[in-house]
Amino acid sequence: MAVELMRLEGVVRCEVVRRVNRFVVEVLVGGRPSKAYINNTGRLEEYLVRGRGAYCLKTPPGRKTEYRLFAVHDSGLGAIIDTQIQMNAFEKALEMGVIPWLEGCRVVRRNARLGSSLIDYLLECPRGEFYLEVKSAVLRGEGGYAMYPDCPTARGRRHIKEITEHVSRGGLGGVVFIAALPGVSAFKPYEKGDPEIPALLKEAVKKGVLVRALAMYYDPRPSFVTLYNPDLRVEL
Repeated sequence: MAVELMRLEGVVRCEVVRRVNRFVVEVLVGGRPSKAYINNTGRLEEYLVRGRGAYCLKTPPGRKTEYRLFAVHDSGLGAIIDTQIQMNAFEKALEMGVIPWLEGCRVVRRNARLGSSLIDYLLECPRGEFYLEVKSAVLRGEGGYAMYPDCPTARGRRHIKEITEHVSRGGLGGVVFIAALPGVSAFKPYEKGDPEIPALLKEAVKKGVLVRALAMYYDPRPSFVTLYNPDLRVEL
């Protein structure tokens, strides 16, 4: 059953023109060209194409860009490409207790040091302290898959290795993939994006790392980020 996690206020419809650089997208708002900030460093080639309908938030005064692009039109809903909104929604789902495989867990620390990396969360769970890394899986693959990554990611490889090593030493840890797009039935790693990721995830699971996925989307009608599968099937 779908769960409404959080309402977004002040959303304006926009249209993608082009990606200017890693963090800036040119958009049209009411037919007027403007610049929008984007915090997802993936290629997002299927989304950031001219004419694609999208959703923006107004940025506070003094920022270099007037808007923040957070979602792109997808099947009558919105694929959430903004990683901070994905994280906020994940935290809300955790707080609401609607993620069954994290039942009884709470956030102790964000950006927790583990080896040479900062891992997204240190959780306190019934079994003990649990390191959890969150990855954005918004690449749509054939057959109803959400996929990650869409380009090589040294950072992603390092995080998986750090958590695997931690679990190998007797600790607890996991990786969760947020499939922030509508209509997906499973997650799997995208080998063409980074050929090492699938093998690293298989090894991680073998060593006892929890690898899970959840699915959400942006619904523009009530302007809610909605969780529609808290335990999306994972295929490695």
